[in-house]
Amino acid sequence: MRSSRFLAIILGAALSLVVVGGAAAHSGGAGGVQLAVEPNSIAAGGTVVLAGKGLEPNSDRVLLLVGAADTVQLGTVKTDADGMFSTQLTIPSHLPAGTYELRAIGDETLTVSLSVTAAEGAPVPAAAGTTGDAIAARSRTPLDTGLLVGFVALTALIGGLLVWRAERFGAGAQG
Repeated sequence: MRSSRFLAIILGAALSLVVVGGAAAHSGGAGGVQLAVEPNSIAAGGTVVLAGKGLEPNSDRVLLLVGAADTVQLGTVKTDADGMFSTQLTIPSHLPAGTYELRAIGDETLTVSLSVTAAEGAPVPAAAGTTGDAIAARSRTPLDTGLLVGFVALTALIGGLLVWRAERFGAGAQG
């Protein structure tokens, strides 16, 4: 009777962690998370200001500029204690005209569109290019994250229960 009550408590705690984990994963929802670029149209070789807010405080973000044929790593930026960052970026002058995405990759990937025109006097590039070494971040939904946290918590609790039972009943059998 006592062990079934203990098991019920453990399972209740595990289910609570699943629910809390899902809610925590959703707390950084799209409503408060923002990424903006100014100006949103620029000639290659110019500079833009990229700003983000509503992000995880004191976390690193990898910054990429992604186009149809090119991916350029622009470095990293660290959010402040309020989950905000602002950085000035120089758009490479060799880029062909087109629509690009600025990506800030951390726990999630945030994107904002940037229109790039060819630099004055720049030669017209060949049609096909290589993307080089692109970094692709895996995007997880809040449900995915909650289920993952819940699974880990449940596994840890069941493991703890098994150790507790082995110590309790194993000691009684030997002594």
